[in-house]
Amino acid sequence: MIGVVAISGLIAILAAIYVATPLARGGRIAALVCAGLIAVGALGVYLVNGEPDAPGQPYSAMIERLRTADPMSLSAIEQEERLRDAIRNDPQDIQAMALLGRYLSQTGRELEAIALFERALRVEETARTYSDLGQALLNLNEGSLTPQARTAFGEANRLDPSMPEPAFFLGVAAFEDGDRSEATRIWTDILERLEDDDPFRQAIAARAGDLLSRPSGGPGSDGAAPFAEAAASGADMDALVGSMIDGLQARLEADPDDLSGWLSLARARRMQDQPDQARAALEAAQSQFAGQPGETAIIAAVARALQLEESDA
Repeated sequence: MIGVVAISGLIAILAAIYVATPLARGGRIAALVCAGLIAVGALGVYLVNGEPDAPGQPYSAMIERLRTADPMSLSAIEQEERLRDAIRNDPQDIQAMALLGRYLSQTGRELEAIALFERALRVEETARTYSDLGQALLNLNEGSLTPQARTAFGEANRLDPSMPEPAFFLGVAAFEDGDRSEATRIWTDILERLEDDDPFRQAIAARAGDLLSRPSGGPGSDGAAPFAEAAASGADMDALVGSMIDGLQARLEADPDDLSGWLSLARARRMQDQPDQARAALEAAQSQFAGQPGETAIIAAVARALQLEESDA
């Protein structure tokens, strides 16, 4: 009993020092007092609530139970421990590494997940593991497509071009680089590969439509306030916007093979409260890209987003 209490007290003191260290900026005495209070409090909690004499469950018995249990009956913590045990027993169990890596990534432990995915890739390169690695890197960097994430998604796409997630993110990378044609090519290619009722198909079409319908190369396309300089100089904003939209339509009528252009035109017309003209732009796009499943899926997604389906006409 005394030995356990002593160990618990030492742990409490170390924890207290760790917690109180940031307070040292406010004075060493205050930090030490805080550390002492935390240590005494932690030790007191243990003395009141701890059960040092209670029999514990041997680790080997617990692991044996986890190994033979129905996975669906285990808690998340137990499932994690079961996967860790599987990896300890077989350091080349890429399935266990992949499952554990996904769980860690989803619970905010991206660095450990990335290490597991890279370890699994040293055993065997698979499209799924590369895609999981790319998404863990994406989560770690708060949605930023870093060069490492792009490489991971590129390798996944090379190994399995039919996998939707890598293709989607590679399209996003091309879009972020300003290459809408390449983004469109990547997205329409993966959309053609997916079944009509595949939820990934609908999600990718909707996201691609949202991005491709944004203004391209004009005021506000880089995130700045549109027409800010013109407004400051007292220009007629309605006339300026109308002129730009009319110019876009004239360009598309002369060179209609621009999916992003038609989607941008429809969005602009809708924002100008011109639903008939917006619907006409999408109908022109449907005619231009008839027989191309990827393009028509994106056009239909934009029609739904802008509430311009034929049934609403």
